[in-house]
Amino acid sequence: MPTKSSLALVFLAVAAAASGGTDVPSPVQARRILRPPVLDGFLDEGVWAETEPFTAFRQVFPSPGAEPSEKTELRIAYDESHLYFGIRCFDSDPSRISANTMARDAADEFGRPADDVVKILLDPLQDKRNAYVFIINPRGARSEGLASGEHSSFNWDGLWNAKARILSDGWSCEIQIPFKTLPFKPGLTTWGINIERSIARKQETIRLAGIRRDAFFDNAAEAAPLEGLVGLKKGWGLTFRPYGIIARTGGVSAAGSTEAKLDGGFDLYKNITPNFVGAFSYNTDFAETEVDDRRINLTRFSLYFPEKRTFFLEGSEIFDFGTTGGSYDPSFIPFFSRSIGLRDGVQVPISFGTKVFGKVGDTNISVLDVRTRNRDGEPSRNFMAGRIYRNVFEESRIGMIFTDGSPDGTRNSVAGFDGTLKTSRFRGNQNLSAIGWFIYNWNEISKGKHHGFGLKLDYPNDLWDFAATYAYYGDALRPGLGYLPRPGVQSLNLNFAYQPRPEEGFVGRMIRQFFYELRFTFYWDLAGRLETREVFTAPFNVRTESGEHIEFNIIPKRDVLPFDFEVSSGVFLPRGAYNFTGYRFEFNSASHRPWVFDLSWRFGGFYGGHYDDAEIGLTMKFRGTAILAASANVVRGRLPQGSFAENVYQFKADVFLSPDLGLMNYLQYDDVSHQLGLNVRFRWQIRPGNEIYFVYTKNWERRWDPERRFFPLGDHGVFKIQLSIRP
Repeated sequence: MPTKSSLALVFLAVAAAASGGTDVPSPVQARRILRPPVLDGFLDEGVWAETEPFTAFRQVFPSPGAEPSEKTELRIAYDESHLYFGIRCFDSDPSRISANTMARDAADEFGRPADDVVKILLDPLQDKRNAYVFIINPRGARSEGLASGEHSSFNWDGLWNAKARILSDGWSCEIQIPFKTLPFKPGLTTWGINIERSIARKQETIRLAGIRRDAFFDNAAEAAPLEGLVGLKKGWGLTFRPYGIIARTGGVSAAGSTEAKLDGGFDLYKNITPNFVGAFSYNTDFAETEVDDRRINLTRFSLYFPEKRTFFLEGSEIFDFGTTGGSYDPSFIPFFSRSIGLRDGVQVPISFGTKVFGKVGDTNISVLDVRTRNRDGEPSRNFMAGRIYRNVFEESRIGMIFTDGSPDGTRNSVAGFDGTLKTSRFRGNQNLSAIGWFIYNWNEISKGKHHGFGLKLDYPNDLWDFAATYAYYGDALRPGLGYLPRPGVQSLNLNFAYQPRPEEGFVGRMIRQFFYELRFTFYWDLAGRLETREVFTAPFNVRTESGEHIEFNIIPKRDVLPFDFEVSSGVFLPRGAYNFTGYRFEFNSASHRPWVFDLSWRFGGFYGGHYDDAEIGLTMKFRGTAILAASANVVRGRLPQGSFAENVYQFKADVFLSPDLGLMNYLQYDDVSHQLGLNVRFRWQIRPGNEIYFVYTKNWERRWDPERRFFPLGDHGVFKIQLSIRP
């Protein structure tokens, strides 16, 4: 095992580089206007004709620095209240423009858009670490999120508007972003900006700035200066969001009782300073939140499900801590907001919540306090979490975190600190970071080690991608408001990837990039005894020029079960050591096509036996107006202790009349709980922030009865009106 002193030396690898300067791209000018353009997607107004277009975009992929295959024109204007973008995306074959969805937040989670898109990154504070991202496709489908280096998250829902049109020579879009939506520093006339256009069928990406393959679009340090912003008005900095609901719940008793409810509440946001926000939520409601996907779990550890509730998502990026990265690395999260207001998958009513979040100088702060109401005899409880970190050098930071409370009401507090040394200019133009963290947990466990710590060295670049992570989790570490599925262990992860891009010959014409991967994962108990060892190899992993992905993996594993484990209903694995080798084959057709086929098949050894785990999905897109998707996860296990079969089936049918008006239907069944669930969501955005929802959920249980196979377990319907008032 690595020693603490040797792992601590990783910080020295980046300390000097982290304080270095950056190359600043050429500035872009914004033009002040007196009359705003009509937001219709057409750039046929005088305001755009009088604005000088920016056209000096360059390729990032496939050929960094090369001229784009299609011309793009960018125009930027503003008045005292809004920032406007007019973007013309020329296309020599407009019939092949990929525009298959009008769904909100439909961008691909791995950064490969399923449609042609334009992305706008804005850094209105010029802190070169965090930024806001706005995305639009040719049918006007919109997404917005927060960028923080290597990744974007769609946790943030800002109020903005946009329209797009497909034309005879390409497509165009108009974007309107209120200054009330963005935190900015009064008197700061220069912001950070980057623009990226993706042409999906060509797998081509062009940008305004950061045109190296190792440059991440989500890294605000790569942004160009946006100049000329003077006389901006933010308004009162006040947002009032009242809501009203009419709810009906169908009972499951023999009498079939129903309950109706008329309710309401509000969220109130106030800018304490232009960059620091206070929020208060009364009778907080999450009726419009999408249901979780059902998944099969063959491990002895709990599964990670991401947060989806808006009140908790706003400002949540500040809580990113240490080597954790939410859904990117959910091995340990000291503050996991899903532990508040949810208990055993059932919603716990929230009386009120209050929080402050934002930026004061070079310091980022988020403090959250929430109180739940009584439910089924459980008393109301209070939960608190706080996070603060300060920016240092060009891209680095140091910070602290604190939580207090536990869903079961026991005494539980956590405090910790972390530091990140980061640079995107290592050896001139490459990415390197070193991260360290320490945490201590006060709880009702009297014995054991209550602390944890970790170190990570990360070199995430296009050709070579290395990462080494060590973490220690004490056997008495149980963060009440956190997520830690495996306490009492030490872990070491070593990831190596060589990712060449062939550019010549037959292979170069067919293959965009190879991914040769080797990952070692070790878990020891606190005495140093091995519990789990896994070696992940990818001898064949390619992405084609057309966007298909094909991968084959070989995964030898050793796992020492500390106790008898029920892997499936009635099938128990005896405690002891198991050695086996698994295999995995994956195929994903290009996501920009009108139909998408996904296949993942895991097979091979499994705890002294054999198993097959197949996931199959088919998605059909009908010119943005409808999306049909069906998937199945089928698992078959054959062990000396018995055989088992588990299945999950899912079907989605989404219909859109516009990007602001849609009906989403989701049907799921699994034969572990034997429950069939239907979730129907209607959403109509009358204008940004003013929305109408209708949400209906119904569940059935499958029983072996000759007269009736599915018995109703109850239903729930909600009609909700949400307003946003911003003087």
